[in-house]
Amino acid sequence: MNVPYWLFQAKLFPRLPFLIAEAKQIRGSKPNLPPLSEKLILDGGEKRLMVFGESTAAGVGASQVETTLAGHFKKKLGDEFSVYCLGKNGLRVQEAKDFFHQNFWNPSPTQNGITLFLGANDCFKLTSPKDYHRQLSELIYLFKKKLSPAWIYLADIPPVHLFPAFSSRMQRQLEIQRAYLQKEMKSIAQRDKDIYFEPISLDLSPDFFSQDQIHPSDLGYQKIAEFTIQGLKKSGWLEN
Repeated sequence: MNVPYWLFQAKLFPRLPFLIAEAKQIRGSKPNLPPLSEKLILDGGEKRLMVFGESTAAGVGASQVETTLAGHFKKKLGDEFSVYCLGKNGLRVQEAKDFFHQNFWNPSPTQNGITLFLGANDCFKLTSPKDYHRQLSELIYLFKKKLSPAWIYLADIPPVHLFPAFSSRMQRQLEIQRAYLQKEMKSIAQRDKDIYFEPISLDLSPDFFSQDQIHPSDLGYQKIAEFTIQGLKKSGWLEN
């Protein structure tokens, strides 16, 4: 973004009461879908994939464990992989280190790779790009130190500005906020050859979303898993 973030904030400030009221109305009118993969191990072979992040990792919107993101990864990667999943609905990057420390298995097994799904809640909560960059960099450093992954897949922030639950007014503000945070993610990935970031490109048909029109459906999770694995194969981190 060429516009300074402080200017975006200044222009957004008068609109905040309306956007907050809309967010409260949406929360009150949509079904509260349970997470199905908050803390999950899908046993397989010696290769290990860790899925970590917010509601996408937690499986909110899926109908069963097998159709969560972790479940789709396990099915597509096959028996040689075990999948470890830690997810929390509403998780922000600033909370991620504490969440990891409080919930990860001990002793911590080395991971072949880690997929990070974070950023949507930092869009909703208007995390500053500077803070987001620092907090995400610290989280990646923690994972490298504790888990020694061969690679880290930094998943793009979901296209929150296209979620059908939101009005066009809210969608526009989320689109701008998302672009600021995406820029920081690209910067982090560009300086580290072991991190892969790719802007997400998916067909967001109505059946991509669950009944709350925010979280993915079973089909949505399948598409996200397929896009991620395609990117990992493109990068050479997974065999074709």
